[in-house]
Amino acid sequence: MLSYFALITLVKLSGLLIPFIWLLVIADRRGRLFGTLAIVLMFIVSYVNTYFNLPDLAYPSLIDGWLMWFIFGMIVVTALRRFLYSPNAEVARSSQAGGAGIVSQVVQRFTGAFGWLGKIAMVVVMAVIVFIILGSITSLVTTMNPRPAVQSIKTDMNDDTKGAPMPVIKNSAETPVVNAPQTISTDMNNSLNSFKNSNVYDLNHMRVQMYKGKMVYVAPVEFSGGFWRYIHYLKVPGYFRTNATDKNADPKFVAKPMKYTPSAYFNNDADRRISAHSLGYSMVGATAQLEIDDNGTPYYVRTLAKPISYINRNYDFKNYKVAVLNTITGKVKVYSPKQVPKFVDIAVTPEFVSKEVSLFGRYRHGFWNATSFGGHSGVMKPTTAGTEGGDKLTPYAYKGRVYYFTGMTSVNEHQSSILGYTFVDARTNTLHYYREHGNVMTPERAISYAQQDINPQNYRGTLPLLYRINGDPTWVVSMLDRDNNSFMKYVYLLADGNNQSGTYAIGDDAQSTLALFEQRVEAKTGVAATIPTGKTVNGTINRIVRTDDSLMFILKNNNQVYKMDTTAKNFNPLLQFIAEGDRVSFKAEAAGGNGLATANVSLSTFKDTALTAKK
Repeated sequence: MLSYFALITLVKLSGLLIPFIWLLVIADRRGRLFGTLAIVLMFIVSYVNTYFNLPDLAYPSLIDGWLMWFIFGMIVVTALRRFLYSPNAEVARSSQAGGAGIVSQVVQRFTGAFGWLGKIAMVVVMAVIVFIILGSITSLVTTMNPRPAVQSIKTDMNDDTKGAPMPVIKNSAETPVVNAPQTISTDMNNSLNSFKNSNVYDLNHMRVQMYKGKMVYVAPVEFSGGFWRYIHYLKVPGYFRTNATDKNADPKFVAKPMKYTPSAYFNNDADRRISAHSLGYSMVGATAQLEIDDNGTPYYVRTLAKPISYINRNYDFKNYKVAVLNTITGKVKVYSPKQVPKFVDIAVTPEFVSKEVSLFGRYRHGFWNATSFGGHSGVMKPTTAGTEGGDKLTPYAYKGRVYYFTGMTSVNEHQSSILGYTFVDARTNTLHYYREHGNVMTPERAISYAQQDINPQNYRGTLPLLYRINGDPTWVVSMLDRDNNSFMKYVYLLADGNNQSGTYAIGDDAQSTLALFEQRVEAKTGVAATIPTGKTVNGTINRIVRTDDSLMFILKNNNQVYKMDTTAKNFNPLLQFIAEGDRVSFKAEAAGGNGLATANVSLSTFKDTALTAKK
């Protein structure tokens, strides 16, 4: 690996080869000696920088490095030839501005006033000017010619949302509501005492993935405390894993000692090892992310992106690579998109997808169309209520695959409705776009409404997820405590309901909140909710509690609390007269196994044999 970075350093410094040969030709013995020492010193400094800072190794960056050293070297040697090694060097040093133009007069007076310091400063200024010009050209082309990048995106355009990989909830046994990453992170940090010497480790990042058919969060343990802590322990003890859809799931620590991690040093640094296999590509994202296979073996995965060309620095979203590092053996393999191992769910990082979605939304009809000179036809931008990719993306699990979801809205700040949705397959990088014809609110607006609905608790809304409930798009917002990120409530909002009465519900768990939401929507719209598919419950009422908007009871020999919404449209007033000792039968939405959560009774299935009328 050391020799690899030495080779990269030589490639960048090869721009000095021609200036150095020229120096050897014109300089005296002393000049050649000092020139050679300067080259050696620059190699050492550049090698240290390359090894520790891991600069971009995409070809445009390597060419920039070559040009930088070439231009700098030529300017330096030209200055040395003029002022030291030219037969007329004495004349050049003593001449003022006689016969010269304005620029020459300024240069001569400046260098004359400050001597060699002035000459060096002029060399630096000239080099900077050249690079500003080159940088401006590449920046202009990159900005004004996004078409090649947009055309490299593998897209699937759809005129409606019928085929969208939007989770469909038919009953409250199907509530794949993803837990907020802030809450999971807090729970994992509270579980750091699960292993020995936990005080020297930390959790810096985590990733959603599929593990044995279930959506989970995985977070690696990393070194905390710097170099000396690393020298003492050399390995991290393992990683945490927790179910992403179970609110009551506890983080599980998996003991898998890992030698090669991003927080390690020298050749054990995971990013450094991946960098050694990334020649010609840019490593996307701040660091590699952990994924595990079905055996629990941990790997670090990172997307390697390739720019379109030297002057067009936009990513080529088709020709990328995926680097996979075994954290135990240190072996790195680089795959093309179609050859990625099956256990890798996130082959493209959120940062890569975020750029892709932004370019797609704004420039798919060309650069000028998106400017004030164009017609702005179909110009959109991603919403900013996500959890990854600069707050633009939210991970979804659908039929065993992970998708990065974002709503697309108008670039007009005064509009707050969804124009469509993008679902990017995190494994294949296929961008699926689904046009929305309804009046669906943006996730930012859903969060705002949720926070209004739940006041005065002053909780913070996060992770708005879009589900299809009884055929209607519905936002599910997790409400967290502002101080410690603890989960507090769910808020379900009908996406086109504009927060009107009867179009939202608040609850402690996904199941009961869903049932309450269905009842309220039914009362508002007259559309019946789906009848529960579970078994019929039979028993004798043991205790009853009545509130302003509900009726709760328990059965004999059954500690489950059952709840009926007395404000529902189909609630029969006769049911207010049920009493202890009545024999009843009904269907209810399944609740947690600990019996603490309420189970919502389906009013259309409730029967009480003691009442003369039945509903």
